[in-house]
This record gives sequence, C-alpha cells and structure tokens, in this order.
Amino acid sequence: MNIKRGLFRLWLVLSVMFAIAVFVFTYDSIKREFEKSSLLAEIPANDEEMIPVSCYQTRGTRKVDFELAPGVTEAKPWERCWYGLKKFRALFPEYKDIDDEQLVTKTYLEANVPLYPARPWQALGLIAILAFGIPLGFLIVGGSLVWALAGFIRPKAS
Repeated sequence: MNIKRGLFRLWLVLSVMFAIAVFVFTYDSIKREFEKSSLLAEIPANDEEMIPVSCYQTRGTRKVDFELAPGVTEAKPWERCWYGLKKFRALFPEYKDIDDEQLVTKTYLEANVPLYPARPWQALGLIAILAFGIPLGFLIVGGSLVWALAGFIRPKAS
C-alpha cells in the first residue's frame, strides 16, 4: 500500500470538493458584483459629479442640462438621465437644503445605481485564491509532514 499516493488522491478529491463548495456559496455575490459593474457602465464620463434621475422626471433641455447614458438614444421613462451637480442644483431647487454628499447618496439610492465602483474581477480573484490557496497550503503542510515522518522509518534490510 502506497501511503503517499493515497494521501495525494485524498487531498485532490477534497480540494476539488472544497473549490466547488466555495464557488457555489459565493456565486451570488460574484454575480451581484458583475451586475453592479454593468450598472456603473451607464454613467457618462465627466469630470463633474453626475446625478441620476429617472427620465420621466427630467427638467431642462437634453444635451444642455442633462445627458443620457452611453448607448441610449432616446429619453424613455424607464431610462436614467444624468445631470451635472451644478445643473441639478439649478433645476431642482427642492434639494437646496441637502449638502452635496447627501444629495448624491439620496439620488443614487432612488435611481438604484451603486455608489461605489464595482470590482468584479478583484472579487473573483480573491475567491479563486481562497478556493485554491487553502488546499495548496494543506498540500504543502501535509507533504512536509509526510516527508518529515518518512525520516523516522527504518530502511528495509536487503
């Protein structure tokens, strides 16, 4: 009976099961991170802080006061229109008592747009490191123990 080969096979089977379990349990969070990154892709590139508003609530003129998301050609009610912070303040005076940070947070939450950048590949990389790093650590520790314990076995007499 070959102990080393048996332990390696056991490690391999348990490692595959562990990796599958990690990916099954983290699938939803990874999926949410990728969905969040696709939502952030619709924010127009601009140096000024942009405020999302449902297009049925727009005030002002398109391309002068507000912009549509990249790739959107028509302001439909379910689309988001984007205002620069200064234009938004001028056109929506009911928000005059709210400071800029609270205004951005409130409008992003109402428009269901994530405030913070999504990093789906970073999240996936961390999950992969967890899924494969822990079994690799066990392989190194187990292999070291087998190697160390093999030093206590007497060689067979010929």
